[in-house]
Amino acid sequence: MGWYSSKYAKNVAVIGIIIYILDYFGIFKHYHELDFQRHFDYPSGRPSDYDYTLIKNASEVCEVSPRLAIIVKSALQNINRRNVIRRTWGYDRRFSDVQIRRVFLLGVSDDPKTDYIVREESSKFKDIVQIDFVDTYFNNTIKTLMGMQWALKYCNSEYFFFVDDDYYVSTKNLLKFANNPSFYPKSRQNIAAQEHEDSDLFAGFVLQTPPHRHKFSKWYIPLSEYPFDLWPPYITAGAFVLNRNALLKLFTAAINIKKFRFDDIFLGIAALKANLTLTHCEMFYFNKPKYEGPSSYQNIVASHGFQNSKELEQIWNECRSAGYA
Repeated sequence: MGWYSSKYAKNVAVIGIIIYILDYFGIFKHYHELDFQRHFDYPSGRPSDYDYTLIKNASEVCEVSPRLAIIVKSALQNINRRNVIRRTWGYDRRFSDVQIRRVFLLGVSDDPKTDYIVREESSKFKDIVQIDFVDTYFNNTIKTLMGMQWALKYCNSEYFFFVDDDYYVSTKNLLKFANNPSFYPKSRQNIAAQEHEDSDLFAGFVLQTPPHRHKFSKWYIPLSEYPFDLWPPYITAGAFVLNRNALLKLFTAAINIKKFRFDDIFLGIAALKANLTLTHCEMFYFNKPKYEGPSSYQNIVASHGFQNSKELEQIWNECRSAGYA
């Protein structure tokens, strides 16, 4: 009898461990998900939920209306990255015949030394847009949305490019893409040329993936927060471009829905609410392609994965010399 009880207890323990592991990996949660296509809905929010203050607004940056405004989402401590961007793809006098302007979006820190460095940087370059929220990863939604608000209020640009500070960018290719989003990198053949001038452009690398239900994931999301089996189609938030018409529609929809912790998903939901079509381009990379000389980056618009600023500067300079950046 004791042997039987011991074996029974071991079996119960094993089953319990298996159930725990399956739950930890989110297996059971998938059975409780709702079908996205049939049931998707998302709660409204209030514009007052996004009532943050601009501490620094870089209001002089767009005194002349540019064709392209580059809005770089940067972490407070990444001053070296910002300086390299100023010298490379973010240099706003890059082309004599195209007006480009650049700003960096920052939150705030509770570290006095960091605040002092940012104040000095802002005084020197006058290209810092700082908002009074704590600058952390899961506040990227706030950072992006406030950047959009700044863009609509202070910068009468034709196109707006939002990008993280660990990206390689070819501004030359970005302008080509904005002029020719349906055919890039091929040259436009004929009259359809002005297709996006009066319509909406919201473009980048488009995905539609299932939510992460395994609890060890950085992107874990519980059913209580999002019960559906798929995210809406979304553009990876590291790099995307909009024209002014699309930006206004996206921002208007976004401030009227509930805040969501992942900025790319949040914008995907807002785009769905605004009836915006997402334009996919393979030349927006969220994984760094292998660099094998300038020709390997000939058509790339943007690529994630450049945490090493020296590498970024070297590759960008080589691509610029070859006429690709």
